[in-house]
Amino acid sequence: MEALNDKLKAYCILNNLPLTKPNSFEPTYITMFVDNVDTCTYWDTDILGAYPTQAQMDAAYATWEGQQIQAQNTEQAQKLLSATDWTAIASVADPAISNPHLTNQAEFLSYRSAVRAIGVNPPTTPATFPTVPTATWSS
Repeated sequence: MEALNDKLKAYCILNNLPLTKPNSFEPTYITMFVDNVDTCTYWDTDILGAYPTQAQMDAAYATWEGQQIQAQNTEQAQKLLSATDWTAIASVADPAISNPHLTNQAEFLSYRSAVRAIGVNPPTTPATFPTVPTATWSS
């Protein structure tokens, strides 16, 4: 279960509300455990407005969490594409230029296309990336 602080932080971030008071490091809200219950002990209504409902906090957290996962999926796609950039160079698979040459460039191009699709439209859930092909070289 998500901590109250995480939900309030997500609510503030998604609603462009400050986490600290202007020109200060003082927080605009404070959460802590009181009698073993996660509780908001301070909420600055002058800066943040009305305290959000549980439904508003839950919705904000779900949206925020989805955005974080999307960012992770995009970052992973960029890393995977970067690691296989060399396979997209035409001369790597051209026997007239390279000896040895990559014989399964089409597999890499297909793989990279699938990875790129995830990177361009990242899901809000952890992505299942395709398996990178093993380079096969001419002898």
